[in-house]
Amino acid sequence: MLLNPFSLTILFFALISLVIALCGGLAALRGLKNRHTLLDRKMHLLFLSASIFLTARLCSYPFFYVALQNLVKEIKGAMCIYGVTQVLPNLCIFLEIIKPIIFFFTGGWLILHYLTRQCKIESLFLKKLIFFLFISFLVIIDSAGDLLFFLKMNSDTTVRCCTLPLDSPHRLSATICKQLLGRHYEKPLFFIYYLSNFILAGGAWYVLLAKKSVTKQDRQKRSFTLIFILGLINFFITGLAIFEIIAPGMMHLPYHHCPYCLLQYVPDSFIILGLFMLGTFGLGWTFGIKIVTINEETSGKLTFSLNRLCLISIFSLFISLAMVTFHLVL
Repeated sequence: MLLNPFSLTILFFALISLVIALCGGLAALRGLKNRHTLLDRKMHLLFLSASIFLTARLCSYPFFYVALQNLVKEIKGAMCIYGVTQVLPNLCIFLEIIKPIIFFFTGGWLILHYLTRQCKIESLFLKKLIFFLFISFLVIIDSAGDLLFFLKMNSDTTVRCCTLPLDSPHRLSATICKQLLGRHYEKPLFFIYYLSNFILAGGAWYVLLAKKSVTKQDRQKRSFTLIFILGLINFFITGLAIFEIIAPGMMHLPYHHCPYCLLQYVPDSFIILGLFMLGTFGLGWTFGIKIVTINEETSGKLTFSLNRLCLISIFSLFISLAMVTFHLVL
């Protein structure tokens, strides 16, 4: 076990999160079994506590990588975060997958809870409770994974540098690009990266401005679902672009494709990735909540706030694109 202020903070917060998520999940289950008590003071207190707890959980996602970065010098052979992840590779891959999923659902729950409180909407109480129960289950798994990962972390393992696996011509991202776009995929991928982001932002803008009618709810739901799917596709395409184009270009190392080194050598890459995730997740939150509430009589009360969130998300995507372009041009 390797201990420093960052790993100790992660361990402490993971333990607290595990206990709170268990208690919150049990309270939510009791609330579902006794639905006549859903609107009593205990349930409101549960949601108040949940909103504070889940807001703190959002911060734990980027802090996870800060903790990994501070373990680099402790691991033999590690030159960046990638080396630290190779001490317990399977567990770390699992954590890196589940953390953005939790971040997305947690952000969605917090936005839905905030908007329903602001608009004084009680009809979504049951949906919020079920949603919170699902998030509690994910947080329990994630917290247990954090505890296991950092408790089992040790300096006895010698790991390999990121260069060999991530700069290999047989790396996963390059293989996918070759299968989809052919051997010389760099320029097509560069074009598709920009096109995908513009289509997502433009589609969201169009749906936002489209005239709405109660008689066309099915059509609206299909439009919202389409934007949601476009967001997932754009997330995948941008992920490939980060490995194959953005990381090498921003680091000015044409043959080095490690995104962890990008975070280490280009400090504002944190901002670029953060804005991209805010833009993509923000659109997911906007249209996900619209899908969930489209059949509710009170859904119109949420429209103005969700439209503002959508505009902020589109703006974040464009700022991220502009920063990437600035780095690649220079």
